[in-house]
Amino acid sequence: MRNLKLGLLGNNIEKSQSKKLHELIGSLYGINATYELMDLSDKKTTINDELLRCQAEGFDGVNVTHPYKIDAFNHVNLMNGFPRGLTSINTVIFKDKILADNTDYLGFVQAYQEKFNNKNPGKVLMLGAGGVGLAIGFGLLKLKASELVIFDTKQSYAKTLVSILNSNGLNSRLAKENLIDEINTANGLINATPIGMFQYPGNPFPDLAGSSAKWSFDAVYTPVRTEFIKSCEKNNIDFISGFKLFLHQGVEGFKRFSGIEVDGQLIEKKFLENYPL
Repeated sequence: MRNLKLGLLGNNIEKSQSKKLHELIGSLYGINATYELMDLSDKKTTINDELLRCQAEGFDGVNVTHPYKIDAFNHVNLMNGFPRGLTSINTVIFKDKILADNTDYLGFVQAYQEKFNNKNPGKVLMLGAGGVGLAIGFGLLKLKASELVIFDTKQSYAKTLVSILNSNGLNSRLAKENLIDEINTANGLINATPIGMFQYPGNPFPDLAGSSAKWSFDAVYTPVRTEFIKSCEKNNIDFISGFKLFLHQGVEGFKRFSGIEVDGQLIEKKFLENYPL
């Protein structure tokens, strides 16, 4: 049986479901996949040092998560087809070189199309301009959103993302100071912040009672039913769960780690049978 040594680099990742997903996919395809959660929150290290360590220790590939996706971009070689202008990665493959891709970008596009087919996203308000926000922004570019409004508590992050996306053809701007006005006039709402995760509880969006949004997406998937999603349900806003991004990016990642084709619908069915949400 073929062996595949995989792992995850990030902070506060003890509740990640990635180990379950990748080891399940391996078992379904006759591969002995092992997946190690490597929490860096208490380590004095850099993401570059960790990638080099994983390569030296014989890992076939690793995922990179919060808060290292943008920094890791500077220490890898991009795979063919990587979107021009995108500067974050989440999937690293160790060959002769350290190769990388961004399956968050692909996962968001697939999750959106699975739910809404070819419906245009319209005007979208996104909270969060870090690595996952960058990937989602490029996903919205591919989906031809009419406008993306961005807010981040670190305004320098938001300004940088607005500049990157505008230069690549997506009409983008900073959110106005009155965030409620932006919420009330957006067609879609996106949480690309860590708020809502078990270790960062809460809802990043203020009251949605006056919102005219028709759809929403929460990048958080642990827990699946976040406070943001509960608020969307209460206000009749259709939503895509972060589980869908987790699933699609994971399936795309395993394809790159293993070099085999993987049936995403089968994986979703088997995962939910083994690990009900």
